[in-house]
Order: sequence, then C-alpha cells, then structure tokens
Amino acid sequence: MAADIETIRCNFIGDFKVGDNVVANAEALCRLSATNENKTFNKLMVVQAGSIVEAALDQIIYRAKNYTKEGVPNIPADDLKKIRETKIERFNNIIQAMKTRKLLDGLGGTIYDDLHRLRELRNRVHIQFDDEPEELSRDDYHAFSDKEVVWSLSLCIRVLKHLGQRFPRPEALGVFAHEVSIPKVSSRTGTSSCTGLLVGFSSPEKRWLEECYPGSRR
Repeated sequence: MAADIETIRCNFIGDFKVGDNVVANAEALCRLSATNENKTFNKLMVVQAGSIVEAALDQIIYRAKNYTKEGVPNIPADDLKKIRETKIERFNNIIQAMKTRKLLDGLGGTIYDDLHRLRELRNRVHIQFDDEPEELSRDDYHAFSDKEVVWSLSLCIRVLKHLGQRFPRPEALGVFAHEVSIPKVSSRTGTSSCTGLLVGFSSPEKRWLEECYPGSRR
C-alpha cells in the first residue's frame, strides 16, 4: 500500500522526552509503511498509530496537571482544576476525561467512539485479546485490513493536527515543537485495493478517503 508522508508540527507536547519518543515511533511507523508487503505489517501499523495517539492525548492531561503557571489554552480554569485533582492514566481513562471536558468536540460527534475503537485495535497487541472491536474477525490477518490501516492513520493525523491547533504551548516555546511524520495513503495506490473503504467511516475520514480515492463508492 503506497503512502506519502504528512509531517505535523506537534507544538502541544509538554514532556520533551515523550515528544522524542513520539517522533521515534512515528519514524518506525513510516518504515513499517514503506516496507509493508502482503499486509505483513498492517497490525503493527495500527498498533503504532494507536500508541502515538494515546501519547499525544496524554500530553494535554500532563500539561493540565503539571503546568499550573503556564496553563493550557482553551481549557477553562474549573476544568483544569478537576483534571489536576483526578488520577488519569491508560488510554480508556484519557478518552473519558477528554469527553467529560469536551476537549475534542471539534473533531466531530463520533470522535470519542472512534478513539475507543482505535484503543480496542491497539489493545490487540496482546494476542489473546482478539474479541474487540466486536465487528472484526478474531483472525488478525483479516481484522487488520488495509481499510483499518487507512482509518487509523487518518485518525492519527487528524488528532495530532487538532491538538496542535487547539492546545498549543506558548509561541516562545515553538522552537521546542516536535515534527512528527505519519504515513498517509497516497492516491497513487490502485483503486482496486480500496473497494468498500468508505464503509463504516465517519464523515471526516470519508472526505479524506474520497480525496485519496476519487470515485470510490460508499
């Protein structure tokens, strides 16, 4: 599956070592994409995308808890106070905290369900946890289809862009922003490989896929 690379300026990261690790894992994701043949690395790519999204979202919580002087833009003081008073860890709890504070509403009405679905796919890094998402096969080869790769990469890109736009650190710290490169499926990929790709996607992913695959049917 041919892919271009989209680089996102991640100016929302508070813990710079986490930022370095996000960059390193994104580079690994790009390498997996470049060498993926016969769907061999599909699962690893989806798992990697999910891990990057989790780390990125966690940085907003990290800053809310620890950067009490700097603060976080677009999060009201009362919400910051409640976040600081609550222990939040693990992907599920991060998503729930974001939903409670409506921090990702700008990404559309399905964003929290989409993130939980990505979390379930990411959790299949544990080979024995093969029963979620419920609509997918227990067989990893079939569960981690090209469609799931496209969907997870698209969601990853959208989330990183949103966090940078909505929760940036002060402009004076822009020099410390991390440049994170994520594979983006290219329109050069043959349309024969995308039959049915638009089924089950929320509208932002549908629009993105339609740009990549002109003429694809819903």
